[in-house]
Amino acid sequence: MRRQEGLDSIEFIRMLKAGFEELGRHKDEVNALNVFPVPDGDTGTNMYLSYSSGIEQIEGLPVDSGLDRLMAAFSSGLLMGARGNSGVILSQLFRGFQLAFGSAERVDPRLLADAFKSGVQTAYRAVSRPVEGTILTVARDAAAAAEAALRSTRVSIGAVLDAAIAKAEQTLARTPDMLPILRQAGVVDSGGQGLLHIYRGFRMGLTAGADAFPLWESAVAVSPPLVYSAVEVHGDGEFGYCTEFIIHMGGKRGEEAEREIRSAMGAHGDSLLVVAADDIVKVHIHTLHPGLVLEEALEHGSLDRVKIDNMTEQHHELVQGTLMEQPIGDGPRDAANDHGQSSANRAGIKRYGLIAVVAGDGLTAIFRALGVDEIVSGGQTMNPPTEELLAAAVRTGAEHVFLLPNNSNVILAAEQAATVSDGRLRVIPTRSVGEGLGAALAFQPDADADANERLMKEAAAKIMSGAITAAVRDTSMGDHVISEGDFVAIRGGEMAFVDAARATVLKRLLEDLCASDAAICTVFYAREELAKEVGETFSELSGRHPDVEFEMQYGGQPIYDFLLAAE
Repeated sequence: MRRQEGLDSIEFIRMLKAGFEELGRHKDEVNALNVFPVPDGDTGTNMYLSYSSGIEQIEGLPVDSGLDRLMAAFSSGLLMGARGNSGVILSQLFRGFQLAFGSAERVDPRLLADAFKSGVQTAYRAVSRPVEGTILTVARDAAAAAEAALRSTRVSIGAVLDAAIAKAEQTLARTPDMLPILRQAGVVDSGGQGLLHIYRGFRMGLTAGADAFPLWESAVAVSPPLVYSAVEVHGDGEFGYCTEFIIHMGGKRGEEAEREIRSAMGAHGDSLLVVAADDIVKVHIHTLHPGLVLEEALEHGSLDRVKIDNMTEQHHELVQGTLMEQPIGDGPRDAANDHGQSSANRAGIKRYGLIAVVAGDGLTAIFRALGVDEIVSGGQTMNPPTEELLAAAVRTGAEHVFLLPNNSNVILAAEQAATVSDGRLRVIPTRSVGEGLGAALAFQPDADADANERLMKEAAAKIMSGAITAAVRDTSMGDHVISEGDFVAIRGGEMAFVDAARATVLKRLLEDLCASDAAICTVFYAREELAKEVGETFSELSGRHPDVEFEMQYGGQPIYDFLLAAE
């Protein structure tokens, strides 16, 4: 390998794949670096799935496509597949790599150091409130070390990587000193640890032979399609074909390419999704005439990864299996249509659409009853990717779309979806189910979009939230000594109460909310057998807090036995 001359596109992509494989080997270890001893560690999985989307995207191109095109595909795939805060930050780090590389044909030591630096700058810009002691800090210090390595008289790609890795290791070890919550839990930052594994993989890929990290054999690879629900997506009567493909535009790039394709495809169907990265444009459209769509697309460039699904057949099969299970009449789906928010409105562009990220059949029904058009399945440990959130916005067919992430680890991906949308998607940064319900209740179909955004954010801010689950390991945090199996109450991102009895933790958390001048306290229980426990707790507390209204609802949510909301 020519260290001084630098790496060509194939050598660099092999290095990227080595980083991916090294992360994959350690993703469970990264997941285990969870601040709270509860079963919701997902950083390693989020980073791995995000990275895999980038790998899948480049595998859809000829191996010899050139560094600029391969990096554009990798960056675009990562961007659209980004899950959770760590996945979004990772996508921005590699977006910075793409920007630094530009049209370069080879990566030399200087360009690699510049890429590390550009990645950090891009990632910091993407986060509204950067927190030190996280993956951002590890990436920043590693980039500074890579830059410093250039001052050596015998600089090489390997030397730049070695300097970045050594500094990343040092900074990662110091993250507990920067974030007290890490120090209390006795762990280093999980995102920083995941990034370090990627950088170590880079070094392995640099020194290993070609056989160690083989590239794809075919110029065209099949990647998983976008996942849509036929029952929720399509209107009555006409279903047509879900058509997906990539256009290699050649001359036009970026926003210019996206505008051209969006304009050309708009007349051929609905649920149109167009995402561009340099001269590569990914298209998803529902159409009755896929042949005409592909002919139109060929007028703009060469096609790749064409996929066509007959949605009429999918719908027929789905309805045959599920129709008897769907509510009829005044159920949640009909309630969702009361203010014209149906996701299958073919009469034209409607004014508003609502999306909520929710896990649990009970919570899904509640959000549906409040008029939410699209439910994206997700939440803690189930962070949906940017592309799925963007596709949900497209499916609403609305001029203005409000997205309720309902989880702090989904907000960055939601904001990234809004950034790459056509401007109609607005994120209401709800951090819990309770905040999401408050925001949905505040929505006013007759108000303008700016007023609705303000009303929904204000309503969400008034909600106090809590959650209760069982600890999965022995640990100590602050004044709390926790044994595996103890029940843990989390409120406001902090551990509030711990006890071996779940009912005791529930009562203490409700007492805490009552003491905060709450007028209404609602408990969402995960399983039907927990309803009795909630009812008994309400009976005990109602006498001491006669001015508080206690309510319970079936949520069906995973991980947490109880979710609490108070206002």
